[in-house]
Amino acid sequence: MTSPAQLLESSGAIREGHFVLDSGLHSTRYFQAVDLLADKAVSDALFDAVAEQWVDRDIGIVLGANEAGSVMAWSIAGRLGAEPRFARKSSDGYRLFGGAGVPPMPVLVVDDITTTGGTAKHLLHVVRSHGATPVGVSVLATKGLFEIDLGVETHVLVTLDGMDAHNPEQCPGCEAGVPIS
Repeated sequence: MTSPAQLLESSGAIREGHFVLDSGLHSTRYFQAVDLLADKAVSDALFDAVAEQWVDRDIGIVLGANEAGSVMAWSIAGRLGAEPRFARKSSDGYRLFGGAGVPPMPVLVVDDITTTGGTAKHLLHVVRSHGATPVGVSVLATKGLFEIDLGVETHVLVTLDGMDAHNPEQCPGCEAGVPIS
């Protein structure tokens, strides 16, 4: 059986170039989760593995952000018998969209990839601001560059090898004049 790490690495979703991450850091390798979702067999195997980590827990809502996180939330919620909710980045953090709120019930936050844990922290704030209880966070992949403490049970499916993140002032791509991809 193919491991989650092998599925991610072989999916074509990891790009080489000069990228600006949501955290503001720069990177020479980027995980484009939307490309991963184009292969239903791969995404199903990964979402099954994430859901398996939480199958024995009481989860009423699964919350994800932006395109990939929303697909994850919908897919994983279905596997867990929970309701999906979706958020998107706004000028002051993240906000729910789609009209449905988050009732006061156990919530699992899902994210495609994390560098610093920023998106997950914002989503946990959304959960708490609606009076719900975050059960935990599941992330498909991490760059494994920073120690991330989200204050709740956290599961990372894959730690990607060879990933990087640099402050813009110390970015090799910027120093070499490589344009942003």
